[in-house]
Amino acid sequence: MFFLGMKTLIKIYFNKAIAQLNLSENPTEINFEKIGTYSLCFVGGYANNKGNFDLYISNNGTQLDVYEKQMKFKFKHKGQLTTEFYQFEVESIGKHKFEFKNIADLEIKKSMLLLKRIFQNQVTNNNVEIVIRETSKTSSFIISLLMAVFGFNIAGWGFILAFNPHILT
Repeated sequence: MFFLGMKTLIKIYFNKAIAQLNLSENPTEINFEKIGTYSLCFVGGYANNKGNFDLYISNNGTQLDVYEKQMKFKFKHKGQLTTEFYQFEVESIGKHKFEFKNIADLEIKKSMLLLKRIFQNQVTNNNVEIVIRETSKTSSFIISLLMAVFGFNIAGWGFILAFNPHILT
């Protein structure tokens, strides 16, 4: 149980980035070579949609469903803190067109710490960097995390009881 959970967590941690782009390059086309779940991430510790910021992804005229993530996971990309913001499913390989609407309603700051963010300026829209990366569903992450924790707990109690059998009596 522990090893399966850790294996999945490590796989999620080492998901690779597919593309890197700027908000100033609007619209942009990205070629996807695999079917799967992907996330759109903003370089910065804090990202917030203050209003009507939206992302439209289309493939051959077909609109993809894009969801704002409830749990915005953070990771390091090239030494900078990056926040997963949107998640989408790619069901067919090929070029996909990314179009951003109402860019002014997007708020991005470098720090995720509240006290530091209060005194920090917002990243200008021309300097916003975006990373597209492979990801997994939030439920998969939570299940693998629970499996790792419970597996470690079960293994620990197994060792304790193996060397101290008198505890059971």
